[in-house]
Amino acid sequence: MRGGANDRRVLVFAATYNEHDNVETFTRAVLSQSPDYDLLIVDDASPDGTGTLLDQMCRTEPRLRVIHRAGKLGLGTAHKLAMVQAIAEAVPILVTLDADMSHDPTDIPRLVAALDGADFAIGSRHMPGGAILLKFHRRLLSIGANRLARLLLGVPLTEFTTSLRAFRVPMLARLDLRRLEAEGYAFFVETVFLVARSGASLAEIPIRFQDRREGQSKISRLEILRGIATLFRLFGRRLVDRVRSQT
Repeated sequence: MRGGANDRRVLVFAATYNEHDNVETFTRAVLSQSPDYDLLIVDDASPDGTGTLLDQMCRTEPRLRVIHRAGKLGLGTAHKLAMVQAIAEAVPILVTLDADMSHDPTDIPRLVAALDGADFAIGSRHMPGGAILLKFHRRLLSIGANRLARLLLGVPLTEFTTSLRAFRVPMLARLDLRRLEAEGYAFFVETVFLVARSGASLAEIPIRFQDRREGQSKISRLEILRGIATLFRLFGRRLVDRVRSQT
């Protein structure tokens, strides 16, 4: 394991399912940002050969690691696995993002720099300077979801639903990750809530979010409904905590 007194290591993480046409470009873009970055990818038995391609790339790229899972086990569980892995390896910083090139890997150094004054940083499409380069109905969905999250959760951020985020790992180690119940895209909202309620300091940077380079979006209507249900579950937890603090 790499490391030292001035440990600058960053573990970058992405989950893949049917990203064969994106993952090689993505991997090269991430690892080109800094020699201090390692990349961990969890692949959920992609039927398009993503896992096989990643194994081939690992033979020539020592900073790339792949964990293969037996099936599609949920995006949230993959991200929780990355958190546990980062804690176990005692790396200073964990960065997560999508592997479909909707997030720009050149934003990773900016996100890491935002941790100079924070425990958690997120790339925001909705703050001044941010942009959503998607079709109108998907922009509207993103705007509505994030405004509702801010209202219900009482967390002073403009972004909750993107996976482009950075964590100080010692902060993660203090959290009770068992409280993260969501397995799909709602996991991202729940993670922000858990981090904020822990008293961790928060930061956000503006990003330009574009549509995936290849393939199709994996967000289904069921995932949207689950996300709404998660928001109201967390709102209920917030109300209960408020009542308890007043008694």
